Amino acid sequence: MPQVAAIYGFEFTLSFQAAGLTFTPASEDSTKAKHLARSLGAYNLTGTVSAPNLNRERLYHLEAVLSFIEHLDVRVSEMVTDDAAITTPHDFFESTVAGGSRNSGGGAVVGRDAFNPWRTSRQQFIELALVKLADEEFCRKTKFNALFFKAVETFRQRRPFLDISYFLLMSGLEAFARSSMNDYTSKASVPITQLLSGYGFRVYEDHPGELARAMTTYLHIRNALFHQGEYSKTIMINSDQVTLDGSAHLYNLSMLVSLTCMKAIGFDDGHTNWDCWIDRQLHC
Repeated sequence: MPQVAAIYGFEFTLSFQAAGLTFTPASEDSTKAKHLARSLGAYNLTGTVSAPNLNRERLYHLEAVLSFIEHLDVRVSEMVTDDAAITTPHDFFESTVAGGSRNSGGGAVVGRDAFNPWRTSRQQFIELALVKLADEEFCRKTKFNALFFKAVETFRQRRPFLDISYFLLMSGLEAFARSSMNDYTSKASVPITQLLSGYGFRVYEDHPGELARAMTTYLHIRNALFHQGEYSKTIMINSDQVTLDGSAHLYNLSMLVSLTCMKAIGFDDGHTNWDCWIDRQLHC
């Protein structure tokens, strides 16, 4: 008899298996599924996950992975032991659960399964992410789990604070880069740039002509937020004063960290635009 848990707020319309788990949608209607999953005012039942043996640690990881995909907080319920819950989930689980409003992190970052050519993208991402999060040795050596969960926590905040978001994103990225590059002594921009360049991102330590691609931009903003309580930082570039705006660069940083997580687990569905952190066009 499988153990079954309800999924609230994750969009899918096709049944699939990933990492030993079976996912069954509550509705195969793509319009309805999207409406239920993307609602900012409620956590709506959108499907179930089942396996012979589920545990809270696995479901905790799953909540984070599904939330990462949607860039919205996703909830997974307690388990029931009744296979009828898979086919008639509304007989076993609430249609909505309390939890307050949901904060959008800017839109889903992995393609919906309702449309080709991305029908298996979410399945692929879930498989890879759950395997990596369960790999204790990989997480210990690279601090990947800290990077991933910090990325998710930025949009789980009920009322996002710019300084908290920057701290979560930059501290996670710096720790992951230093651990992956085995560099604990250089200034932070060095291992971060080396790591991201190795993943194929066009980034620089410092670049006056392309501030969004310069890792020092985000480090300047983080330091201003935490040491001066300021939301911007004025620096000198070629004898000119230039103001770096934290709000203006938050999307760039958030998406870059999300893409870094995808690279770290080996995800590539062939349709992700890896420069979308600059041009804002997620798919190619």
